[in-house]
Amino acid sequence: MELITAYGHYLRHRLNEPYEWPDGEHDKTISVSYGHNLISTVNTCLYAMRRDEKVHLPARKALGVARSNVRKTQIQADIADTKTAADRMVASGNERGAAVILLSRAWGMRSTEATLQDLDRMMREVSATGSAAILEGTKGGRKCRSRTISAGKFQRKALEFAISVRPEGSKCLLSETDNVISFYRRELGRCRRILKKCGIPSIRELRCGFAQDIYEEIVRGPSPLRGPIGDRVLDRIARETVARLLGHGRPQVASSYIGGY
Repeated sequence: MELITAYGHYLRHRLNEPYEWPDGEHDKTISVSYGHNLISTVNTCLYAMRRDEKVHLPARKALGVARSNVRKTQIQADIADTKTAADRMVASGNERGAAVILLSRAWGMRSTEATLQDLDRMMREVSATGSAAILEGTKGGRKCRSRTISAGKFQRKALEFAISVRPEGSKCLLSETDNVISFYRRELGRCRRILKKCGIPSIRELRCGFAQDIYEEIVRGPSPLRGPIGDRVLDRIARETVARLLGHGRPQVASSYIGGY
C-alpha cells in the first residue's frame, strides 16, 4: 500500500509541474483526467491479481482533485472536413480507413463498431424502415435496438461507401485474414494522421460531431458549446437521446460530448 500511495503522490506532483528524478531526468506534467486514468489502471491490475479491493487507491483522494468530463471546447468535426479527410484517405489507397471515418461521423460509431458492423444487415434495415441499429462491436457487448438511428442522405452515403470498399465475401470491413488489432495498426494509424491534417483531432471527435448534430436537431438551436441553453425540457430529452445513440447508459455522459450547463 505504501508503494501505490507514493505513486499517487508522484502523480499529484505532476499535475502542477514536471517531476525531477535524482538523475536529472524529468517527467512532464499531466492532465487531471490522465492522472485518474493511470490510477484506475493500477486499481484494475491490483483487483485482477488479488480479486478483492482491500488494496485500492482512491483517485480523488490521491490527486486532490476530481475529474471533470464536461466538454468546454468547440467541436472540430465538420462534415465537410470529414469528407475531405476521407477523400485523402481514398487517394492514398486507404479506402477502408475512409469508411471507418465516414461511419463514425455519420452514425456516431466507435472505431470498433465501424470496423465490425454488419453492413448488409444495416442496409436491409435502412431499406425496410429508413433507420438501422448499431449492434456489432459495441462496448461491453451491448446489443440494444434502442440505439437505432435514422438514415439521412449522409448516413446512407457513408453506408453505401463502406459496402463498396469492404473485402469480398465479408459482411464488415475486416477480411478473413484480418483482426481488429492489425487493422487498427495498419489502416487507422494512417487515418489519424490524415484527420489531424484536416483539422480533426481524433476519431472520437467525429462522434462528438454526430452528438452535436443530434442535440441541435432536437432542440432546434445551438448546442451548449455554441450558445446558451434554451428550453430545459428539450435539453434533457436531447441529452438522453445523445447518450443512448452513442451507446452509453447514463445521460450525464452527453456532457463530455456536447458540453454542460
